[in-house]
Amino acid sequence: MHPHLTIVCPAGGSIITFDDIPNADPVQGTIPAVYANLQWVDANYINVTARPTSGYRFVVVSGEYIAWNNVALTVQTLLTNNTITLHSCVMAAGWSDAVTLTVVGYRSATQLYTTSFSLNTYQQAVALFQWSGVNKVVFTPSGSGYIDFGIDNLCVTF
Repeated sequence: MHPHLTIVCPAGGSIITFDDIPNADPVQGTIPAVYANLQWVDANYINVTARPTSGYRFVVVSGEYIAWNNVALTVQTLLTNNTITLHSCVMAAGWSDAVTLTVVGYRSATQLYTTSFSLNTYQQAVALFQWSGVNKVVFTPSGSGYIDFGIDNLCVTF
């Protein structure tokens, strides 16, 4: 846990910590399809204490749980007419020092934003987006080896 790092979430924003997943397994599991007032597709969670040698220890900012995956992870609004502002999150690679995480923000089928991050297993990356008017965000990893990535303290405004 890195208590010295603070993700600034604006007034009215919500920080999604993954520490309050209902009936969470003590090690890992699948994020419910509806969690934190958002829809999650291909999203997993893990208790970082279960993988102490992974890069996930650099992701966790609050509690012990983070979101992770090794394929595209999609977060979207429950209703297609609703939008969010994606502000920020903390990220790192789980097992490989050669992971590129591409994040794309959409409004319906229209791509509004895109950016990529180089992730490793020995330090966290703080992503500052400030993407408004999106109703779907896709996190897609690529690279060599195990392309697992983790995120914590995802800040959004509804």
